[in-house]
Amino acid sequence: MAERLYTMKDVVELTGIPATTLQFYDKKGMLAFVKRSVSGVRIFTDRDIAILRMIQFFRNIDMPIRDITHFITLYQQGASTREERIRLFRQYIGTLEEERKEKEEQVKAASYIDKLLKGKLDAGITDDNLPLSLTKKDIPPELQDFFSHRDQ
Repeated sequence: MAERLYTMKDVVELTGIPATTLQFYDKKGMLAFVKRSVSGVRIFTDRDIAILRMIQFFRNIDMPIRDITHFITLYQQGASTREERIRLFRQYIGTLEEERKEKEEQVKAASYIDKLLKGKLDAGITDDNLPLSLTKKDIPPELQDFFSHRDQ
């Protein structure tokens, strides 16, 4: 049975990925695996569409384009790169974990400041004086490091 070939329009309909996004991916070198016709038109295969779905999955989890491109390049090289692909993906998970921890710190600090400001407003400190009334002594010890490393 002959391999099924798809045009850009077909791929847009099959995947829901806009043509502009596919063009962006191409400009970034993410579609180096896609063949072109003699006239330069992109010709996609079922395997190419599967790779596009993988790219879209990685974009949905905000993986950087350079990492996706590297992953796809490794994938194209076959099974011998499996361990490196796993390492690359796990490294990205580690990055996400670090970002999550930082966001948790930010939420904790923002919640504390919200509570502090509400307390000062409830105590009758006016909006005009409010920023002037916040000092480092108002920050509890467990948040001191967070605020001091942000000052640098």
